[in-house]
Amino acid sequence: MKIWHLIADVDNFENLTTLKQEDWEKLRFDGKKLIDTWTPLAVRVIKDSKKSDTPGLSSGAPVLSLKAISILKDLIDDVVEVLPLVCSGGEYYIINVLDVVDCIDYERADFERYKSSGRIMLFNRYAFKPECVKGKHLFKIVDEPVRRPFVSDEFRNRVIESGLEGFKFEQVWDSEF
Repeated sequence: MKIWHLIADVDNFENLTTLKQEDWEKLRFDGKKLIDTWTPLAVRVIKDSKKSDTPGLSSGAPVLSLKAISILKDLIDDVVEVLPLVCSGGEYYIINVLDVVDCIDYERADFERYKSSGRIMLFNRYAFKPECVKGKHLFKIVDEPVRRPFVSDEFRNRVIESGLEGFKFEQVWDSEF
């Protein structure tokens, strides 16, 4: 079993930004539900490159096209909120990942802590409890609730096999090692 970071390929595909500077704060998704108070944010294309099924929006929250959502729906439907964006460059949705899990194997992971609070500052190497991430296709961890999400092999393979464009995956863990 492998776990991957989900990344938008911002070097080769289009990128988005909010129209209003103050909207950036609304994009710090931490696993809490937002659907009842969400007002679609206006975004624009800032890097007019090749069209993408996941354009970059430097908040760490994935942005997906309607095509990507329909292809991945059965893997993500129960663990995300699909929140609309307003964009003249296409129909896009920002994904609020609600599945924030305590699944790190701290004995095997390598991380650094803040001296002042003891909280984890960064992971040099992730290690997961296999039984905790089995069957999870899109999730975040309690130590990094506002950072980019993790995905399963099945999620990654579905993206690759379906020809969705603009996705990059960085392997962060392999249960075999």
